[in-house]
Amino acid sequence: MSTTINFKRVKSYVKSIDITGIERTDDDYLKKHIGTELFKSTNFEELLEKSADIRSRLLKLGCFKTVDIIVDADQSEKSIKSYKVLIEVEEQGAIGGGIHTSIGNNEGSVSSSLHMPNIFGKGERLSAEYTYGTRNHTDYRMTYTTPIDQNPDKHFSVSGFRSSNDLSWSKYKQNDSGVTVDIMTPFEILFKNKYEIKGTHIVTFEGTWRHLLSYMDSAFEVREQNGHSLKSSIKYTNLIDRRDHLALPTKGGFLKTSAEIAGLGGDVKFFRYNSDYQYTKTILKYFTTQLTFSNGFITPLKSGEKISIIDKFFLGGPLSLRGFTNRGAGPQSEECSLGNDAYWIAGAHLYTPLPFLHKNTKLNWLKTHSFVNIGNILSLNQIKQVINDQNVNNLINNTRLSVGTGLVIGFGNIARLELNYVWPLWKLNSDKVLNGMQFGVGINFN
Repeated sequence: MSTTINFKRVKSYVKSIDITGIERTDDDYLKKHIGTELFKSTNFEELLEKSADIRSRLLKLGCFKTVDIIVDADQSEKSIKSYKVLIEVEEQGAIGGGIHTSIGNNEGSVSSSLHMPNIFGKGERLSAEYTYGTRNHTDYRMTYTTPIDQNPDKHFSVSGFRSSNDLSWSKYKQNDSGVTVDIMTPFEILFKNKYEIKGTHIVTFEGTWRHLLSYMDSAFEVREQNGHSLKSSIKYTNLIDRRDHLALPTKGGFLKTSAEIAGLGGDVKFFRYNSDYQYTKTILKYFTTQLTFSNGFITPLKSGEKISIIDKFFLGGPLSLRGFTNRGAGPQSEECSLGNDAYWIAGAHLYTPLPFLHKNTKLNWLKTHSFVNIGNILSLNQIKQVINDQNVNNLINNTRLSVGTGLVIGFGNIARLELNYVWPLWKLNSDKVLNGMQFGVGINFN
């Protein structure tokens, strides 16, 4: 005969909390995150729940490899209601590092890193990282991060970096050196005391010395921008992500908006806005539908000033406007993609399991994929002309449209791989299109 114990009925209180394994972590910092909740426990179930919550909070600090909590009867007390709690921790090493790989949009990279966690005992972290990408991208970066008000969900970080990028689609190389300062804080929105939305605010201050080097055979429009520029900007980003998977979601929404103003110093002066939206829902049990939309624009702070090709928008690629090559939609000159001032792109997707395979099989990360992409990239002058003439025909005539079908594979929560057969239906003569098989890999998609 089995007996079920209701721990809510087991009265208890905590007499003492002991901590072992502490060497570098500040005592006051630790006490703040342990708190006094355990001493307020009135029954054994509450004691266990609060112990589990404390363990999660301590692991979140990034100071410890392991955290174990042992609840034991206090032998010094005659009452069986008295308990003592032992928290055993193993701190992170003073110095750590490693080598790992990652996947960006159509680019793989390998990174080597060295980090010093909890260097001052209150969750601070100093890290150095070198990254090399398959498309001749290199990045050296050193970052110092500290929690704000000792809250691990709020971060203040300072980074110094030096990077080099080879933008072969536009036939130029870009070398950057600079400093960024980031402030990241979470937020919560409650609608009618029922629906809660959690997100993140990010404020970024950037100062970057940029050097553009054109190829020998670059178009004149690129070569005339050769040289150095100094960018000083402030950027605000709002991020809400409720998807159940980053690369291949089955439900949830995603919203990211950013606004940047450059011109606090230096010779680069503009206002730039960008937004990305996704909504995914599974219907009829196994069929997943998805809608995506992205748009953005950039404008100089003073009329008549030019926007550098470094800062402009580009459209086209196997994970954005499918059926077009990377940066293939929009102005071109002598095989160079020149970019433009504004863009928008929308997508409608349908994901289904492979025939005869149930959703919960080991192959649920492999699905068929059908889609429609529509979008446009244009200049601010084109937009102004449409507004002045009150005629949207020019916008409609320049719109690109593609359809296709294929396979999509989700690699954990880090990337998706697409192999599609694509038909670009609407295109301009200057666009670089790809009618047929198209392969793409990355984490950002439309």
